[in-house]
Amino acid sequence: MEKITKQANAYYDYCERIRRMSPVTLASKKNTIARFVKETKLASLEQLDNATYNAWVADELARGIAPQSMNIYNSAVLALVRFHRDGGLAIPLNLNAVPHFKSTRTMRKFYTAAEIHQIIRYAAEPENLMIEIMFETGMRIAELVRLRTDNIDNTKITFIGKGGKLREVYIRKETEAKLQEYCRKYNIDGHIWCVVDGAKTQNCEPPTVNTMRTKLRQAFERAGFSGFYPHALRHSFATDLQLKGATVPEIKEMLGHENIATTERYLHGFDNQLEALFRKYR
Repeated sequence: MEKITKQANAYYDYCERIRRMSPVTLASKKNTIARFVKETKLASLEQLDNATYNAWVADELARGIAPQSMNIYNSAVLALVRFHRDGGLAIPLNLNAVPHFKSTRTMRKFYTAAEIHQIIRYAAEPENLMIEIMFETGMRIAELVRLRTDNIDNTKITFIGKGGKLREVYIRKETEAKLQEYCRKYNIDGHIWCVVDGAKTQNCEPPTVNTMRTKLRQAFERAGFSGFYPHALRHSFATDLQLKGATVPEIKEMLGHENIATTERYLHGFDNQLEALFRKYR
């Protein structure tokens, strides 16, 4: 085992046992750090300098990673560096010279139910089913990717969500039937999303979040929708509930939020309706 793998595992152990990070948060960190190690080809953190780090950042941006997402990746990798530097490891990276990107406020996307149904027709299996479940439940993509067959009980799905909270969500009977048929077709008993391009992955392990993000984006692009990101489906779930008459406190519970201010940022129910509201009330 290479030294950097041992260094990463020591940090993961700290995150899990001392920091008590949720499985979803830890999985996200592992995914980012594993990609960083693979792409930089470092054998140890003691080899990490600013030239190597900046080259990795440049490659990520060239692949289309948004600057705001790059800040999240920075956070994961630099936390690993700080952990080992605090433990006495000599790492030449100058943290003050690591590039950071100014966050800009962006218009959040959402899709209507009609658009989702159109997109599903263009999506291959199992991406079509993933899109359907995310739109019906508001699950985050990291939560969805980790689902196992024992998380499903008829139309109820239970899972550990963000912050280590036990959550339950529900899907329609029609969607549950499609999910059961998919699992029977591929003889799945364990990780649900272990089929990529019609074949099971090795040891039936689930694909990475990045892999599924790419697959879903391609499905949206085939349907004529550019600029897709998975969290837009969570916004779509919330906005669809609002348009159907759900109150903000009800939507808060269904999203699993701690406070209502967070929920309000997910709602777009009056987008593109201001003129109609003006004419109605003025």
